[in-house]
Amino acid sequence: MMPMLAKEQRIAAIILLGIALTGWFIAAFWPKPELPAVHDVSQDTLSTRPKKPRRTWEEIKDSLNRVDDARFAQWAADRQRRYDSARLADSLWRDSVGWRYTKRIKKDTVLNLNHTDTAELQLIRGVGRFIAKQIVRYGEQLGGYYSPLQLTDEPLSQFGLDTLLAHFTADTADVSTIRVNSCSIETLRRHPYLRYEQAKAIYTLRRKHVALHSIEELQELEELTEDELTRIAPYLSFE
Repeated sequence: MMPMLAKEQRIAAIILLGIALTGWFIAAFWPKPELPAVHDVSQDTLSTRPKKPRRTWEEIKDSLNRVDDARFAQWAADRQRRYDSARLADSLWRDSVGWRYTKRIKKDTVLNLNHTDTAELQLIRGVGRFIAKQIVRYGEQLGGYYSPLQLTDEPLSQFGLDTLLAHFTADTADVSTIRVNSCSIETLRRHPYLRYEQAKAIYTLRRKHVALHSIEELQELEELTEDELTRIAPYLSFE
């Protein structure tokens, strides 16, 4: 049998039971505050948001070319700084050990830029291994030199090769040409003498006239100046 609770214990149990019943009643029947209504603006936003015009493939390629040009300019600047530092260190080292070139081409010797290699170029005083590589690489990008004056183009102007022009010769017969009437924009764009907008203008004019027959037909293009046409002319074929 359960022991009988004392009077004080019964009073305490009754009080606790009353508190519990009061809390349950308040939670069950107390009026709950209404939540503020939330307006669904997703559809309104979607319906009123201005749509961006869809870019054409030509616009996308233009933007990519601009990014590539910026990256190339930064890369070229960084490379030039590294080259200047290395060239200065190399010069100091050569002076410190008394370096002298023992084999040099005679002053009256002339090299054909399109039929020489880096080893022969380095035999000319003032042309080191790095400069010789740049001369050969730039000639490959051009499709061959048609004049020694091209050694003063912007990519090579930093080397001061204008004092060495008497040692070189070039011939237009050794130049690789671009077939304007069958090439793509990318082929034109890869040539160092043409920017993308110029290559695009030539390609568009070719499509407009079906075929081009001479460099004079490019004179109507605003994207190309007379000097630029003269410079690119030996590399264009209208066959």
